[in-house]
Amino acid sequence: MNLKRMKQAGWLLVAIAVICSFTLWGQRLQSEADYKNVQMVVNYNDIVALANGNDMTQEELAAQLQQRGVSAVLYKEWGLGDLANNGQAALELGATIQNANFYHRVSPEVPVNEATLYVAILDPSIAEQVERHVLQKVAGSVLYPGEVPVITIPVMVPTGDVEVSNVMAKVKDIGAGFNQDGIERMASLGFYTVPQLRSWDNPTDESLRAATDEIKAMPNLAYLLFNDKELPGYPDSVRTIADLLKDSEGNALVSIGSIEFSDQKGLNQLGILLNKDLIRLHTISNSEMSKFEPDTALDRWMLAARERNMRSLLIRFFDITSPGSALEENLDYLESIQTGLLQSGFHLDQPYEKPASIDVRNVVLYLIGIGVAAGVMLILLEMRLPKLGVAALVLGSICWIGLLQISPVLAKKMMALLSVITFPTLSCVLVMKPERRSVGKSVLALLVMCALSYIGAVLMVGLLADVLFMLKLDSFAGVKVAHVIPIIVVPFILYIWNTEKPLTTVKHLLDKVLDYKWAALFAVVAVAGFIYISRTGNTTAELSAGEAAMRNFLNDVMGVRPRSKEFLIGYPFTLLLFWLGASRRNWILTIPAIIGQVSLVNTYAHIHTALLISLQRSLNGLVLGIVLGLLLLFAVQLLWKLYQRLEEKEGLQ
Repeated sequence: MNLKRMKQAGWLLVAIAVICSFTLWGQRLQSEADYKNVQMVVNYNDIVALANGNDMTQEELAAQLQQRGVSAVLYKEWGLGDLANNGQAALELGATIQNANFYHRVSPEVPVNEATLYVAILDPSIAEQVERHVLQKVAGSVLYPGEVPVITIPVMVPTGDVEVSNVMAKVKDIGAGFNQDGIERMASLGFYTVPQLRSWDNPTDESLRAATDEIKAMPNLAYLLFNDKELPGYPDSVRTIADLLKDSEGNALVSIGSIEFSDQKGLNQLGILLNKDLIRLHTISNSEMSKFEPDTALDRWMLAARERNMRSLLIRFFDITSPGSALEENLDYLESIQTGLLQSGFHLDQPYEKPASIDVRNVVLYLIGIGVAAGVMLILLEMRLPKLGVAALVLGSICWIGLLQISPVLAKKMMALLSVITFPTLSCVLVMKPERRSVGKSVLALLVMCALSYIGAVLMVGLLADVLFMLKLDSFAGVKVAHVIPIIVVPFILYIWNTEKPLTTVKHLLDKVLDYKWAALFAVVAVAGFIYISRTGNTTAELSAGEAAMRNFLNDVMGVRPRSKEFLIGYPFTLLLFWLGASRRNWILTIPAIIGQVSLVNTYAHIHTALLISLQRSLNGLVLGIVLGLLLLFAVQLLWKLYQRLEEKEGLQ
């Protein structure tokens, strides 16, 4: 088979892969279109504070909240420290219990020694609950009934203030159950229940069963949140928790909540074991709220719901430390959030449902992966390596199909990474030519290059079309690698491999590195590369005030903010490169051009972002980038003419 026929066969395999991938795009778009139920959640403690501070009953305030879209209430599990702060319990270390004003009401059988911490339960209404939780969760704890029940907890003998503080902090975090009266009160008014469970050390199966039974018995249960950085008993108990939260047929009895930007060990594993029955929650911490105005906070809620598929919003209130003067402001604030969500097409009066599953057949995945391997072959064919290209296609396809049987998730993530590396590289190699282009042909070449690169995004979305990735139980891996490899490979092919004598070119470049000018240029490129990589990934980077203002402006004007790497860097400099010609003389412009293509494709690596949002982001970036690129060309032409005139004047003198 000659080179031309091989290229035609490669492009045919790519076309088949694109068609297969688009069938999965359709399913995902429909799943996302139906995934519109959002819950506005408030903390029960905030309800109590606002009601008390404004001479209202909780029922009166609850009615006001429901009118403004609030449908669920969060209940954080009491810690022993919370009960002590509320006067419902007392924590005493060692002999200090003998000085407590309740000591005469304690059983005389309570032993007093320095290696014991005493939990005195002062509120009889919660005594049974606290006793049950502490005895189940703390090994060696003993209950001494009496007028004031006391639980003894064995601890180390502290030898200084720091150790005393550490011992007390550890005991204060022990979970003591939930505010059952508050839960039943709000549930009777129609609110959904969102409990947040604390972790504890060395949980037994019995203690895990007791905790999960309590959760499952709660009225109007929406989903379960976890409070700490690790799930109870992580990693050994995750499967046990999953089994306790499923029925006899393996269906989840309780949905799990995942708090955005909070990496809780074991949570994703639990979500997978519970058949991906998970809801993603966004919140703004109380400390952050002090830095926000209502309008900026509103923008954050809207972005979370629209762009990142957050379907539960835990609303924090402004000035909650002064609840007596904060009511009206916060009711208006809730109303603005409600209005924004409804105008964006979300439903606030319906229960949460996980996104519909996507039916992915293995044969479709086989063909998509083979299409990616064909893309690798096309790059090698452009490098005049036909035998290696055919080997890459054949061996790549065999390895892909085999790995897909052994480890499907790993196989799909690896092939998705290869896709977003391959097609931006291929598009640059095919479209970047040394000949100069007119302005119109430069724009056309940019559109062609984007279309070829976009194949990588299409295939990646098809490969990762799964609720697993949509709910971020797993995520695309290798974002930084995908940004770096094309920047290395494309210049190598264009300016080294495609020369008549590649080895001579390499030797010439190595000789130039010794020149101080090239060394300085290398240092600048290295610093720029470090900044580029550090700001690349699936997490949110810290933004300057100016950049945050620009992003907000673009969101307001364009609906969806385009990516800066595309409209500010990639596309304008791509037009300049095409206009000047992608020759060795202009090689430095190749770098921002590649960055634009890589960014275009990697926009879709954020699988938890709705596809329509990503599409709009790409289109906005392309349009704005072309406009800025045309302005850049005009400015360069103008400066060039001014330079020529100055040279002419100097020549006349």
